[in-house]
This record gives sequence, structure tokens and C-alpha cells, in this order.
Amino acid sequence: MIEKTCAQAVRNQVLRAVEELSTALMTAESGATPEGCAKLKKGIGLAIGHIQVEILEPIYAEHPELDDLTPPQQRGA
Repeated sequence: MIEKTCAQAVRNQVLRAVEELSTALMTAESGATPEGCAKLKKGIGLAIGHIQVEILEPIYAEHPELDDLTPPQQRGA
């Protein structure tokens, strides 16, 4: 169990980390070989997927109102 204010802070920090990972991928696309870019894309994709499943989904399960991607009628708003 996690308090809503703590859950919101964690979510915000984690989403910033995902943004940074996405930015890193864009940087790699402009300067890496196709093979290097593919490896980075896979690694970053796996990292973002792990963040979603292991951190964000449990937060959203407990505090569905924090999930900005779920329509309001599905999150109890």
C-alpha cells in the first residue's frame, strides 16, 4: 500500500525517467549504427516495459485516478 501523495510523486518521477529514456533513444537514432540503434531500442523498450509493469501498473491499480491514459469513466472519476 502506498499513500496517494507518495504514489503521485513516484509516478511523476518514473514518468520523467521514461521521458529521458525516450530522449536517449532519439539521440541514439541520430548517431548510432543501425545495429547499435536496434540494440538500444530493444534495451530501452524492455526498460520502459518493466517500469510500466512493475511500477506504474501497481500504482494505478491502487490509485486509478492517477492514470492519465485511462478514460475517466474507467478509473472511477
